[in-house]
This record gives sequence, structure tokens and C-alpha cells, in this order.
Amino acid sequence: MQITPAQKALINVRNVITNPKAAEFARNTVCAIAVETTLKAAGRPAFIYYDKNANKQAKKYAATKEFLYQSFCLGLYLSLINKFKNKTYKFISQKFAQKSPEDKRKIELYDSFQNKIKAEKDKNAKKLLEKQFSKLLHTNKDYHFGKGVKEFSSIVSTVFILAICAPIASQIILHPVMDMIFKDKKPQKTQESSQKLNQ
Repeated sequence: MQITPAQKALINVRNVITNPKAAEFARNTVCAIAVETTLKAAGRPAFIYYDKNANKQAKKYAATKEFLYQSFCLGLYLSLINKFKNKTYKFISQKFAQKSPEDKRKIELYDSFQNKIKAEKDKNAKKLLEKQFSKLLHTNKDYHFGKGVKEFSSIVSTVFILAICAPIASQIILHPVMDMIFKDKKPQKTQESSQKLNQ
């Protein structure tokens, strides 16, 4: 039986969707936030720039500012998230371990399997371990706890970076950059509002 190009494309899509790594990517908090911020960096400036009712200079300024801010957030997030989430996970898991021996056992079980995967050098053996680990996360409740703590650590770290660090750092970095790009070409509304405030 001959496979048509459309069927071949559908088979490729199915292989990607059913791939354990793709499923892990979709469930991963860090990956989800990175994809979302990338889409914002592309989408928001585009929507602003193609607004037919807005002033040309104003929308150019706003679109540039939004693009720079979202790109800055993405760069900051990707550079800090692994350090933050690992330290947060270590702190939270220690707190749980101190309170309950059962929670400590579950966390150690989860961590030992993760370390086993990282330590494995053979690619085929590593893939088998990853499949086994993925299955355990779905079937064994003991592994659910460790996974939950890990994802919670990612969420806490994400909120800290994007809701606290990014706005503060962007105020310090992005305003001078915007001033360099536009100099005296700021939107008229912004200039007028600043004049009113000074009066």
C-alpha cells in the first residue's frame, strides 16, 4: 500500500505528539512559560503595530517597547530559572522532608530516579529509563509527590522572576534603551502628559 504525502505528514505529526519528550515538554512549567513569552514577544508588538486607528509614531514606540520588554523577560527568565528552581526545590523538599518521613521517602525516590537518568551515558539505556520514569509518573503515586514539588518550585520561581525581578530590572535597563532608540521621537501624547505633570 502506497502512503500519500498527506498520510506521511499525519504520521509525522502523530509521532511528534506521542513522543514522551513532547509530552514532557507540554507538561513542563518552564517550557510552557518560555513558549508563552516568545509568543507575546512576537504577537503583542504585531497587534499594536497593525492597529489602524493608532497614531503611527505612538504605535511604533509602543510596539518597540513591548517587543523589548517581552524579549528582556524571556532572556532574564531563561538565564535565571534553572538556578532559582533548583534552589527553591531544594528548600521546599527539605521542609517537606523535615515534617514527614513519608514525604522524605517519596522525594528521595523521585530524586534518585532523576539522578539515575542524568548519570546514564548510553543513549538507548537513557531513553528506556526516561520511558520508565514517564510511566511511573502516571502510574505510581509515590512519584507524583516529587513531580508536584518540582513543578511547584518552577511556578514559585517563575512568579518571582517575571512578577518581581523583570519589572524592576526593565525599569533600570529598558528606559535608557528606549531613549537611545527614539531620542526626541517619543509619541506626542507621552510628551504632552509629561508637560502637564510638570505644570
